[in-house]
Amino acid sequence: MLSVVDRIWEKVLWCLMALASLYVGLIMVAIIYMTTSRAMGWSYNGLTFVFIEYGFLYIMFLGSPWLIRTRSHVYIEMLTAAVPDPVRVVLSRLICLVGAIVCLIWAWYTFQIFLEQFDDPMAYDELRAQFDLRLWVSTVIFPIGFLLMSIEFLRFVFTAEPMHTGHAGVASDRVELEETRRNIEQEQSASAGLR
Repeated sequence: MLSVVDRIWEKVLWCLMALASLYVGLIMVAIIYMTTSRAMGWSYNGLTFVFIEYGFLYIMFLGSPWLIRTRSHVYIEMLTAAVPDPVRVVLSRLICLVGAIVCLIWAWYTFQIFLEQFDDPMAYDELRAQFDLRLWVSTVIFPIGFLLMSIEFLRFVFTAEPMHTGHAGVASDRVELEETRRNIEQEQSASAGLR
């Protein structure tokens, strides 16, 4: 049952990451539209800039949980690589627990900010006053993103395999280098066996 829930949860996070990726592409199109319009002296829709500006927040908070799940975010394993494996596992779980707690604290406070802005009928984005954008539009994604990230950090506290691999350096680069090294060694062994 738990594996089914995990697979569904993984698909949800993947869809959020795909949505963030789509948003990146749409931002690129919007930038081309704005730049071309300016260069040609044409007028363009002012909401395009808001779409781009707010998009960076949405992209970050929609994609971050997937990056944590797949260990694709940047983290450095100097300390976890310097300790024995049993200590590394405990240390890794402790680091993830601290990450989860910090994200939960941020989720709580950003949710309070969102509620304040949502309940205040006068809370508008003053920089974009001409569009009558409510402030909560820019902050609604904060508590959602922090909550999802905390869940992903907590997952690494309780899963069999810890987040940290014990290889010094930037984790995602080290894992990729180790896989490449193993593949080369396997190919060399296979070609040596054929001779």
